[in-house]
Amino acid sequence: MSEHASHLVLLLGAGGISPDAALRAAAKVTSEASVVWYDGNASSAAVEGLRRQWADSFTGEWLTVADHLSIPDLVVDLHGRRPVHGVATFGEPLIMAQAEAQRRLGLPGNPPETVRTAQSKLAQRRRLREAGVEKVRFHEIADEADVPEAVAAVGFPAVLKPVHGAASFLVSKVQDETELRDRLREALAAYRSSPLFNPEPLFVMEQLLVGAQWYEETGFGDYISVESLVEDGRIVHVGVTDKLPLHGFVETGDVVPTSLPADRHQEVLDHAGRIVEAMGIRWGATHLELKLTPDGPACIELNARLGGPVGHLLRAASGADIEVDIIRLALGRSPQGNYQGQRYALYRSVPPPPQAVTLVAQTPREDLLERFPELVFCKTRFAPGAELRPEEPYNVLTFLVTGDDVTSCLATAERVTAAYRAEFVSLADGSPVPFSTSTH
Repeated sequence: MSEHASHLVLLLGAGGISPDAALRAAAKVTSEASVVWYDGNASSAAVEGLRRQWADSFTGEWLTVADHLSIPDLVVDLHGRRPVHGVATFGEPLIMAQAEAQRRLGLPGNPPETVRTAQSKLAQRRRLREAGVEKVRFHEIADEADVPEAVAAVGFPAVLKPVHGAASFLVSKVQDETELRDRLREALAAYRSSPLFNPEPLFVMEQLLVGAQWYEETGFGDYISVESLVEDGRIVHVGVTDKLPLHGFVETGDVVPTSLPADRHQEVLDHAGRIVEAMGIRWGATHLELKLTPDGPACIELNARLGGPVGHLLRAASGADIEVDIIRLALGRSPQGNYQGQRYALYRSVPPPPQAVTLVAQTPREDLLERFPELVFCKTRFAPGAELRPEEPYNVLTFLVTGDDVTSCLATAERVTAAYRAEFVSLADGSPVPFSTSTH
C-alpha cells in the first residue's frame, strides 16, 4: 500500500497544534483521513469551517464525541468499516485514547502504560530512578499528613508541583515546612476548581534543581528542551531548544538552533537518549525538558508528544515540518525532515499578571506586525474586557521572530515586548495592576 493511500485517524479538539494545522500536515502524507472531533468549547462555526477544510482534502469519516473515554471504541468500530492504518493526535488530553486505540488495533504507537507514566511527574521520577538514569530526590504528597515524610525524604529548598498538570500551574518553590504547608493548602483549594485537572489532587515534592551557566553568551535560561522523533525504538534528536529566563516558573521564550557549546550539546543529547529509552517510548515525538546543573543535565519532565511552539520554531529555522513527520510515524513510516537550521528562530510568550485581572487595553497585534517585519506571526489571545484568572493560565501575547544570528533575534524580541503595552485592573477591587513584559 502506498503511503498516500493509508487511512489515518486524527484525534482533534483538545489542545496541541491548531486543528487546521493538523489537517494541513495530514494532507501532505495521505488523502484518506478520518477525524474524531472531541467536542469541547469550539464554536459551531469554527467546527463547521474545519469540517469543510477536511472534506476538501480527504476521504474518510468525521465523528464527534463528548467523552474522550469512548474514543478507542469509536476507532475500533471505524476500523471495522474502513481499515485504520494509524492514529495521531497533538493534544495532551487525547494521547491516552490514542495509545489505547493503537494497542487494540495493533498499530504503531506507545503502550498505554508508557503514556500513563509520561503523563505523571511522579511516575516519571520513579521510572528514571529505577533505571539508574537520575537521582533527583522526590516524594508523593496527597494531603498534609504526607508532609513530614516528604520533608525527611527531600529536604529544602524544594519544589511542589501537581503530579498531573500543565503550563506550570500550581508549581511553587518552598524554603521550609511552614511554606510547604501553606502552598499545599492553597494548591489543594485551587486544584478542584481548575479545568486542567482531575478532581482528586496529588502532588510531588522534588529536590530543587539548581542551574548553572552553560552558555558563552548571555540572555539564556538555565534549562533547555530536547525535541526527538522515535521510530520503533530508534531515537533521532531533531533539535535542542534554548530557553529564555523563567518568569517565576512560567516559560517566556524558546530559541533554535541551540547556542550551547559543542561538548555541552552532546552531553545533553546523550542524557536525553538515556531518558527516552528508560521511559520506554517506542513511537512518535518527545519533548524533554532538562535543567543545566553543575553536575550535568537533569530531567525536569518528559512529554510523549510535540512540545508547545516547537513546530513553529523548527519550520521557521529549517523549513522542516515536524508535524508531518509525526503523521508519518503514526502510520509506521520513517520521518523525512531535514532539521538542520538555516536561520535562528525565537518564540516569545508574555504572561498576564499573576492575580485575577481584567484586561482594559493593549497594543493591537496589527500595530506590532506593521512595525516589526521580522515577525513571522504575532498573536494577542484576549480582547479588552476579558477576565483572566491564574487557574486558567494563558499568555496575553505570543510571537515568533527570525534572524541570521541569535543576537539579532534576542534584540528584536526585546524591541517587540517593549512596544507592547497592556493595562489591567484587579477583578477583586478594580484597582490598577502593575504589568511588565520583562523576563528579568
